Amino acid sequence: MTSLPDKAPRRALIVEDQTTFRELIAELLEATGYQVQTSATCAEGKQLLEQQRYDLVVLDLMLPDAHGLSLVPLVHKARVLVLTAQSRANVVKDAMDRGAHGVVTKGARLSELREAIDRLSHGGHYYSSESTRLLEEAALAPERDLPLTARQLEILRAVASGLSTKEIAQKLDLSEKTVSNHRARIMQRLNLHDIASLTRHAMSLGLIDSNS
Repeated sequence: MTSLPDKAPRRALIVEDQTTFRELIAELLEATGYQVQTSATCAEGKQLLEQQRYDLVVLDLMLPDAHGLSLVPLVHKARVLVLTAQSRANVVKDAMDRGAHGVVTKGARLSELREAIDRLSHGGHYYSSESTRLLEEAALAPERDLPLTARQLEILRAVASGLSTKEIAQKLDLSEKTVSNHRARIMQRLNLHDIASLTRHAMSLGLIDSNS
């Protein structure tokens, strides 16, 4: 009798810059049968996503080099679980709108993270108790509180870091006109009209270090 081939192992990718948290998630996933690869930056995560297909991607939002949601378009068929330390309605809503299948705030109980992994592993969705509350707030949010796009978040980070329009254009491979248009939309959306205010807002979102 011809033996059936072994079922292919499930693969998971963790993109998280905090070492302790990354290792904890890896242990949880390995305990449920996943083969796990990890990354601490968007650049590393992008490279791994281009090389390998995954069943589950666990994605932090505020990474050292870019916003985590910029990786979502590279995810093929995998379930996406977003982790965020930002307990803000627009952050959770943005993750959901961009295709995340689950959102867990980093202040959630470990049992919620386990449940999220289990739900997504079986094709479901999961939002932690805190992220559910934030989504309810987002449903009532005025237009100006709607989330910035992943590109706008990148530009906001760069502006708050002191880069000029020309430097941002070179860094993101955009035209200076495109960068200027994004800056204008960001200011209009946030109702902020100077660099100092944009910088404070970027700090509140965790895009830049408030101690830097």
